[in-house]
Amino acid sequence: MYDVVDMNLRRFAQNARLAALVAGIALSLVGCGGTGPYVWVDSLPSSSAGGGDVLIADCDTLNVRVFNQEPLSTKERVRSDGRISIPVIGEIVARGKRPAQLAAEIQDRLKDIVKVPSVIVTFEAGTELKVSVVGEVRNAGVFQVDPGSNVLHALAAAGGLTDYADTDKVFVVRKSLPQRVRFRYTDLRSADPKSIAFTLQGGDVVVVE
Repeated sequence: MYDVVDMNLRRFAQNARLAALVAGIALSLVGCGGTGPYVWVDSLPSSSAGGGDVLIADCDTLNVRVFNQEPLSTKERVRSDGRISIPVIGEIVARGKRPAQLAAEIQDRLKDIVKVPSVIVTFEAGTELKVSVVGEVRNAGVFQVDPGSNVLHALAAAGGLTDYADTDKVFVVRKSLPQRVRFRYTDLRSADPKSIAFTLQGGDVVVVE
């Protein structure tokens, strides 16, 4: 009988150590957003936010993504007249515009249809990007996202924020930047231009405290 009790105690101790180890790892992941310098996304120069200065030309294939509105999202090839066709809103000139500029115009035309539209326009690419999402999200992990995706899309892939998340403390850690980039979740949800124009790169880590 004492052997059984002793065995159960040992198992309990092992499980407790394992639970503590897992908790420590989780805290360290969240904690990576809690120290060190940061810069607000609206203070970043445009060149650091991605998107580039490439202009759309005839025959380019564009991905138009409307957040949480799959029926309005589409993939279109720019015709010889420089236009593409978007579901519901119809024809729009794409030629000669930057992807972010075209996205802003589509957003503006969707305001009568979608309460707070969030649109990204990217050139068709054959590969997906892998980004990590950790901290106070429902399903932390590594996710594949489309080129041109922003922080809101990564958070959606992770199932959204938990009830304990600080909505003013959403960060992106990028190796090529000297500081973390800080976002407000409310700005992302309300399609703040600077916040949604920051496009993710492969290897980025999104941290929610």
